[in-house]
This record gives sequence, structure tokens and C-alpha cells, in this order.
Amino acid sequence: MALEKLSIKIETSTGLYKDEVKVLFNPNQLSYSRSGGKLNTHGQLIGSDDPTTLSVDLFFDTTIKDTNRGLQPTTLEMLNPFGYYTPKNVEEFTAPIYNLTQKKGVFDPARPPLCQLYWGKQGWFSKKLIFQGFLQQVTKTVTQFLEDGTPVRATLSCTFIEWEQPETTKKEINPIDDPIRIVKQGETLSSIAAEEYNDPSLWRIIAETNNLNNPRKIKAGQSLTIPPLN
Repeated sequence: MALEKLSIKIETSTGLYKDEVKVLFNPNQLSYSRSGGKLNTHGQLIGSDDPTTLSVDLFFDTTIKDTNRGLQPTTLEMLNPFGYYTPKNVEEFTAPIYNLTQKKGVFDPARPPLCQLYWGKQGWFSKKLIFQGFLQQVTKTVTQFLEDGTPVRATLSCTFIEWEQPETTKKEINPIDDPIRIVKQGETLSSIAAEEYNDPSLWRIIAETNNLNNPRKIKAGQSLTIPPLN
């Protein structure tokens, strides 16, 4: 069985999560924190609406040659009888995550993109969504360099804050506002289920309702009936 890698899907200007970044090494732990309540100015205990925070350290090391991690040697290196391997600049792998803190003008108002973190599988086709939010803070620590100064080992200490679009929050109150949906370019049954039901693993409900023998073969412009959840 192939190793399931933690991956981060990044929100695009169309609202879809298409761009995907995979980590080189899976983290040793995930740390979640949330406040359960707080005291107001009168000393009364009230409920807290503070979002969940996810803290995770992501380790990157390009000195380890491993084709499963995207660290393939070049053609010239493979032809070298001594097995010479030149580690890649680790910035190539850390930059896509480090730059998630940048404000982008493709959103209105301009803001950092939302992220979806996946790790493991939920069903045969669906990846398991473990967190959705934005990267609030990241600290990059570079710990090894080549002789020419090329960085080859680093750790990203990331803090993600849980957040959803207001439109998605409304879906939790009224899961189905229109039973007919037109498939957009790049959408899958899992992404549609995530938007309609806030759970990508419920794609089978849509597949069964629309008699889809091959759930992977949906196309843009196709009409789907989205049944309400019981």
C-alpha cells in the first residue's frame, strides 16, 4: 500500500480547491486547540465562538534521494556511475506553503487563500479532509546548506485558523437551496458534496440519485440533482 501523504489544496479565484501541494515528510503530530468558553466583564460564563487552531511542523530535506517524494535525480546524475546526486534547493518545496500568507488580489476583498488539509482516505476515492481554514502564521527555519549556500533542509512551523466562507456557513443551516446543479469546469462529485453537504465523502448520495455508473466521468454543463440530507 502506497504511503498516504499529507497534502494542502489551495483555493483559487473561482472558489474551487484545485492547486495541491504535497509535503515531503508526514508530520509527527497535529495539535488542535479551541476555547470552550470564557468569562464576560460581569464574571459570567458564556460560550465561545473562537475558531479551532491547528499547529503543525512540516519538515523538508532534499538531501535524501527518494522518488516517492519528488526528489528524483536528473538524467545526467542517473548516468553517473558513482551515483552522484545533487540535492535540490529546499525553497522549491517550502515556498508554495510559505507564500500562503500572502494577500492576493484575485479575492474580493484581497486576502490570503483558504486551504484544505487532507491526510489519509475516506472511502475508495475520497481523501480525508482534516482541516479547512487559512494559514495565519508560518516560521521557516533553515538548518542545512550546501557549500555554495543552497538551502537543503528546513522546517515550517505553521498555524492554521479554521474559517469558512459565509455562503458555506449558510449551507449548514439550509443544506440544499436548489436541487438542480450545473457542473462547473474542474468540479468532481467529491468537491460538489463538500460544497453542498460540507462533507466530500457523501458523494455517493449524489451518484446514486443521478444513476452515475462511473462517478469520475462527470463533465462541465451536466445537470445533477442534489438530494437533501435526511
